[in-house]
Amino acid sequence: MSAPAPSRRTPAVFAFVFGTLFGLAMAAGGYVAISRALRPPPPAAASPVYAREDFSRRVMGKSEDEVIAAVGRPDVTTDDGGSLFWHFKKRTRDPLTQEEDTDVQVVIKEGKVVNVNF
Repeated sequence: MSAPAPSRRTPAVFAFVFGTLFGLAMAAGGYVAISRALRPPPPAAASPVYAREDFSRRVMGKSEDEVIAAVGRPDVTTDDGGSLFWHFKKRTRDPLTQEEDTDVQVVIKEGKVVNVNF
């Protein structure tokens, strides 16, 4: 008796299964890559909110670099030629209502803070 001839199905089945698994792995990798690319960035760290007195104490008489180190970067800056006006949004709290102030204006003349307006 002679041995049966090798079947052609075995390589075809192997190729089909391997190809299907490879395709599924590629699709899963694409899904992960796209979902990460479309994910919104993490929220920025919120700036601390200070009591008005604490904010004033931290910035009065300080240089620009010292103000940034003490309370962070201003949200808006303007310059009228003789004075710099730095605006900080929602960085202080009204002592009477305990609500956040919409805007705090820091006035800088000759390199030092001379006034804080709430």
